Amino acid sequence: MYSKFTRLSGDFSDFRMANTEYVSSNRLTREANDKRIATSKIGLPIALVLIVVFPQVWWFFLIAITILILNSGVTEIAGAAGEDRTLSMLKHLPDSYTIFNQVYVPNNKSRNGKTELDFIVIGPNGVFVIEVKNNNSKIMGQERGDWTVYKVGGRGKPYTAKMRNPISQLKSQLWALADHLESNGTKTWIEGMVFLSNKSSRFQFKGDSSVKIFHRSGIVDYILDYRPKYSPRNLDMAKSQLIALKQNS
Repeated sequence: MYSKFTRLSGDFSDFRMANTEYVSSNRLTREANDKRIATSKIGLPIALVLIVVFPQVWWFFLIAITILILNSGVTEIAGAAGEDRTLSMLKHLPDSYTIFNQVYVPNNKSRNGKTELDFIVIGPNGVFVIEVKNNNSKIMGQERGDWTVYKVGGRGKPYTAKMRNPISQLKSQLWALADHLESNGTKTWIEGMVFLSNKSSRFQFKGDSSVKIFHRSGIVDYILDYRPKYSPRNLDMAKSQLIALKQNS
């Protein structure tokens, strides 16, 4: 078992980082690039025609198509940035921990029959599921119902938007993973957490949360210091099942 003391006082030249063999390239980055390419294929020919028809304002159409392309996939790019930052933190876990990203778990309660988990970490003290959010605004959360995000529009006008409750998402993910592992003969405790990764965000929570919520930092220390109530069981079997899930994702 590792502790903060071991990590801070050890010889960093011999320190091995977490196993990232099962970390794949970020799907959200690929999706953002695909959206920009699709927008370019459609928008550029239209912009060229308009430039020919209205040459006196060619600059307007050029700026418009550039903005349109850059704004394509903005949500995916933000999500990818949050997951990349989370991964950079998780890599500092010792080599007794293995990281899995973007794992699809069968879920018969889902519309498409599966649920995506941002990160799963397995180590000597258990299995951990991390749901990542990368909103860069003020976030107001509560145990039930949607969360509220406070934003500022292009003209400086403040407004609010709804955000899907990550606690509900996480609980659905935990259920799906536990059910899948158990159906394959592997029963083990799974600890879940929500991570609000954006450094620019502000966060307030009303009431008490039934799951751990971390803002900007803290996930690595929590995993290292976590002491399960009961000794973790079937971790090797769970890891084998996670490898199989990742290979099919």
